[in-house]
Amino acid sequence: MMEMCSLFLISLYMTNGLKSLSLSPSLLVLEKGLLKALKKLDDYLAGPLPEEVDADSMEEERGSTRRFLDGDDLTLADCNLLPKLHIVKVVAKKYRNYEIPSELGGVWRYLKNAYTRDEFTNTCAADNEIEMAYLDVAKRLEK
Repeated sequence: MMEMCSLFLISLYMTNGLKSLSLSPSLLVLEKGLLKALKKLDDYLAGPLPEEVDADSMEEERGSTRRFLDGDDLTLADCNLLPKLHIVKVVAKKYRNYEIPSELGGVWRYLKNAYTRDEFTNTCAADNEIEMAYLDVAKRLEK
Protein backbone atom coordinates (compact mmCIF):
# COMPACT_ATOMS: atom_id res chain seq x y z
CA MET A 1 0.00 0.00 0.00
CA MET A 2 2.79 2.45 0.91
CA GLU A 3 4.44 1.76 -2.45
CA MET A 4 1.23 2.62 -4.34
CA CYS A 5 0.83 5.90 -2.41
CA SER A 6 4.48 6.74 -2.95
CA LEU A 7 4.28 6.02 -6.68
CA PHE A 8 1.15 8.18 -6.89
CA LEU A 9 3.00 11.09 -5.26
CA ILE A 10 5.96 10.57 -7.57
CA SER A 11 3.67 10.53 -10.61
CA LEU A 12 1.91 13.70 -9.48
CA TYR A 13 5.22 15.43 -8.95
CA MET A 14 6.52 14.48 -12.38
CA THR A 15 3.37 15.43 -14.28
CA ASN A 16 2.21 18.51 -12.36
CA GLY A 17 1.74 21.20 -14.97
CA LEU A 18 3.67 24.44 -14.57
CA LYS A 19 4.39 27.27 -16.95
CA SER A 20 7.79 27.88 -15.38
CA LEU A 21 10.34 26.02 -13.33
CA SER A 22 9.63 28.17 -10.29
CA LEU A 23 8.19 26.17 -7.44
CA SER A 24 4.52 26.95 -6.97
CA PRO A 25 2.92 26.09 -3.63
CA SER A 26 1.34 22.99 -5.19
CA LEU A 27 4.69 21.81 -6.56
CA LEU A 28 6.34 22.40 -3.19
CA VAL A 29 3.71 20.16 -1.59
CA LEU A 30 4.35 17.47 -4.21
CA GLU A 31 8.12 17.77 -3.78
CA LYS A 32 7.69 17.38 -0.02
CA GLY A 33 5.53 14.31 -0.66
CA LEU A 34 8.18 12.82 -2.93
CA LEU A 35 10.89 13.51 -0.37
CA LYS A 36 8.73 11.95 2.36
CA ALA A 37 8.25 8.79 0.26
CA LEU A 38 11.98 8.60 -0.50
CA LYS A 39 12.78 9.13 3.19
CA LYS A 40 10.48 6.23 4.17
CA LEU A 41 12.29 4.02 1.68
CA ASP A 42 15.66 5.23 2.98
CA ASP A 43 14.66 4.53 6.59
CA TYR A 44 13.67 0.99 5.64
CA LEU A 45 16.87 0.38 3.66
CA ALA A 46 19.08 1.88 6.38
CA GLY A 47 17.45 -0.09 9.20
CA PRO A 48 18.69 -3.61 9.86
CA LEU A 49 16.60 -6.63 9.00
CA PRO A 50 15.93 -9.01 11.93
CA GLU A 51 18.64 -11.40 10.71
CA GLU A 52 21.16 -8.53 10.76
CA VAL A 53 20.60 -7.91 14.46
CA ASP A 54 22.57 -9.90 17.03
CA ALA A 55 20.24 -10.15 20.02
CA ASP A 56 23.09 -11.29 22.29
CA SER A 57 25.40 -8.43 21.38
CA MET A 58 26.11 -5.63 23.82
CA GLU A 59 27.13 -3.35 20.96
CA GLU A 60 24.89 -0.56 19.73
CA GLU A 61 22.64 -1.59 16.85
CA ARG A 62 24.20 -0.69 13.51
CA GLY A 63 22.51 0.20 10.27
CA SER A 64 21.90 -2.29 7.53
CA THR A 65 24.53 -3.24 5.00
CA ARG A 66 22.21 -5.31 2.82
CA ARG A 67 22.27 -4.73 -0.90
CA PHE A 68 18.54 -5.00 -1.66
CA LEU A 69 15.13 -4.79 0.02
CA ASP A 70 15.17 -8.21 1.62
CA GLY A 71 18.86 -9.04 1.82
CA ASP A 72 21.75 -9.45 -0.57
CA ASP A 73 19.78 -11.13 -3.35
CA LEU A 74 17.38 -9.52 -5.81
CA THR A 75 13.74 -10.39 -5.20
CA LEU A 76 10.53 -9.76 -7.11
CA ALA A 77 9.97 -6.68 -4.92
CA ASP A 78 13.30 -5.24 -6.11
CA CYS A 79 12.41 -6.03 -9.72
CA ASN A 80 9.23 -3.98 -9.26
CA LEU A 81 10.68 -1.04 -7.33
CA LEU A 82 14.14 -0.49 -8.83
CA PRO A 83 13.03 0.40 -12.38
CA LYS A 84 10.54 2.91 -10.97
CA LEU A 85 13.15 4.42 -8.68
CA HIS A 86 15.58 4.70 -11.59
CA ILE A 87 12.91 6.47 -13.67
CA VAL A 88 12.23 8.87 -10.80
CA LYS A 89 15.94 9.65 -10.55
CA VAL A 90 16.28 10.32 -14.29
CA VAL A 91 13.01 12.19 -14.93
CA ALA A 92 13.13 14.32 -11.79
CA LYS A 93 16.65 15.46 -12.66
CA LYS A 94 15.89 16.16 -16.32
CA TYR A 95 12.47 17.82 -16.09
CA ARG A 96 12.27 19.13 -12.51
CA ASN A 97 15.95 19.78 -11.77
CA TYR A 98 15.49 17.65 -8.65
CA GLU A 99 18.01 15.11 -7.43
CA ILE A 100 17.53 12.45 -4.82
CA PRO A 101 19.26 13.99 -1.79
CA SER A 102 22.72 12.59 -1.10
CA GLU A 103 21.75 12.26 2.58
CA LEU A 104 19.50 9.35 1.61
CA GLY A 105 22.39 6.91 1.77
CA GLY A 106 20.19 3.83 1.88
CA VAL A 107 18.44 4.80 -1.36
CA TRP A 108 21.74 5.56 -3.09
CA ARG A 109 23.31 2.31 -1.84
CA TYR A 110 20.25 0.46 -3.17
CA LEU A 111 20.52 2.10 -6.61
CA LYS A 112 24.30 1.62 -6.80
CA ASN A 113 23.94 -2.06 -5.95
CA ALA A 114 21.32 -2.41 -8.68
CA TYR A 115 23.64 -0.77 -11.21
CA THR A 116 26.25 -3.48 -10.51
CA ARG A 117 23.84 -6.24 -11.53
CA ASP A 118 23.65 -7.37 -15.15
CA GLU A 119 20.01 -8.35 -14.60
CA PHE A 120 19.20 -4.71 -13.94
CA THR A 121 21.51 -2.88 -16.32
CA ASN A 122 20.69 -5.17 -19.27
CA THR A 123 16.94 -4.73 -18.86
CA CYS A 124 16.72 -1.13 -17.66
CA ALA A 125 16.08 1.55 -20.26
CA ALA A 126 18.95 3.95 -20.86
CA ASP A 127 18.62 7.42 -19.38
CA ASN A 128 18.14 9.05 -22.78
CA GLU A 129 15.35 6.57 -23.63
CA ILE A 130 13.57 7.41 -20.37
CA GLU A 131 13.98 11.14 -21.04
CA MET A 132 12.52 10.70 -24.54
CA ALA A 133 9.60 8.70 -23.17
CA TYR A 134 8.71 11.59 -20.85
CA LEU A 135 9.42 14.34 -23.39
CA ASP A 136 5.82 14.60 -24.62
CA VAL A 137 4.59 14.99 -21.06
CA ALA A 138 7.20 17.67 -20.40
CA LYS A 139 6.24 19.53 -23.61
CA ARG A 140 2.53 19.46 -22.73
CA LEU A 141 3.33 20.87 -19.31
CA GLU A 142 5.17 23.86 -20.78
CA LYS A 143 2.04 25.10 -22.60
